[in-house]
Amino acid sequence: MISGLRYSSKTFRLLFYRNNKSRASNVCNSDPNEIDPNKHVENKMEPSTFDEIQNHSQGKENPYYIEDGLRKVYPYYYDHLTYCKSRWAKRNLIDIYSSEFGLYPRKELENRILSGVVKVNGEPVDLEYELKLSDVLTSSVHRHELPVLAASIKVIFENDNLLVIDKPPSIPVHPCGLYRYNSAVFILEQEGKWKDLHVIHRLDRLTSGVLIFAKNVQSSREIHENFNMRDITKEYICRVEGEFPDGVVMCNKPIKHFYNKVGVALVHPKGKISITEFQKLSYNGKSSVVKCKLYTGRTHQIRAHLQYLGYPILNDSLYNSYIFGPEKGRHGKIHKSIDKLLKDLVKRLSVEWFVKDDDEEENISWNSVTDSNIVKLLFDMNCYSMNEELLSDAYKKDPSRLYHDENCFFCTNALRDPKPSNLFMFLHAHKYKCDKWEFQTDMPIWASDDWDIM
Repeated sequence: MISGLRYSSKTFRLLFYRNNKSRASNVCNSDPNEIDPNKHVENKMEPSTFDEIQNHSQGKENPYYIEDGLRKVYPYYYDHLTYCKSRWAKRNLIDIYSSEFGLYPRKELENRILSGVVKVNGEPVDLEYELKLSDVLTSSVHRHELPVLAASIKVIFENDNLLVIDKPPSIPVHPCGLYRYNSAVFILEQEGKWKDLHVIHRLDRLTSGVLIFAKNVQSSREIHENFNMRDITKEYICRVEGEFPDGVVMCNKPIKHFYNKVGVALVHPKGKISITEFQKLSYNGKSSVVKCKLYTGRTHQIRAHLQYLGYPILNDSLYNSYIFGPEKGRHGKIHKSIDKLLKDLVKRLSVEWFVKDDDEEENISWNSVTDSNIVKLLFDMNCYSMNEELLSDAYKKDPSRLYHDENCFFCTNALRDPKPSNLFMFLHAHKYKCDKWEFQTDMPIWASDDWDIM
């Protein structure tokens, strides 16, 4: 109970809807300072976005190739544009880039600004330029994307209004950071020819399972309304450390998000109301399979609540870590300031982790027992295997397309392939349903009662 209201009551859902209406829709390629909070704005890829990038950088050729079980993207040139956010106003350009864009070291960012690669309102500026809300920032980059799992995307359901897929782990829903072509939206457009999809909800990059897209504005509005009114039941399956308590466990601790190049969600008294219901399904003597039911939809909500309860997801590299202290953040005990925590996270998760040393052996980054077990698990998960198209000659590596740009940071600092444990997490979106439809996947093999590898 919260303030005398049941989680599933109409009054409770209506209050949530009113409080969150202004956040109901996100904007792609729009000025955040000009958004009308009462106007429904569709969160979708612009119709010409993919074609413009493809014509500019990849021609009409396949942007992907398969290597060592990974889907990789040939490097390409890309013009990035962003509007000045309100939190950037009256701050120096170099400070903004170095604090919020973790792709490059500060020295490299300084070189990019001073050389005019980064522009403000189409003009070169100096490092100390003070940003204004009306500013438009642009930069040209020779883009290198991180690999994702080489897996075909299974369609669960499709009609004239909806496309529902079983998203493989490691693939982000939409472009972000070092992922663009290697996002679900772009892969579906490139390989499935589904264009102009509207992003209805999100899954973490490492989370697999049910992902719903709308094909038109009307369907997008209707489903967004369902989400905002809490009319949709969302059930996830995860495997956590230790023996989870019996019975139904409710966690209604508020969650606040903190950002400094990387983002982390923590239980915090000034956070947003967040409610998750947990129930243990099985225990194999080492870890527990837990069903999670979301009543709110905060970023990293399940992961943050499980960390707080003391049962983090088995291989969650962010929340199942001693970087939070000896108790891994249980009951909110971090043993350091938030600023120190963020700095430590940035140091550990920075892009330098991905840069390969010249003398590094290819397999040095994934020789742990955990990685070996995950390799076997991914092999056994036939639902995320490659189809005939991915095995065809069209996806064979073409060395002539690996163009080297001497001015590109990542051409001279090669990206390291991710470890198997950075391609998968024991968290799966199993079922989404409302009174009009229900979509679900098969249970993951790692959620079976007799699975005891980890």
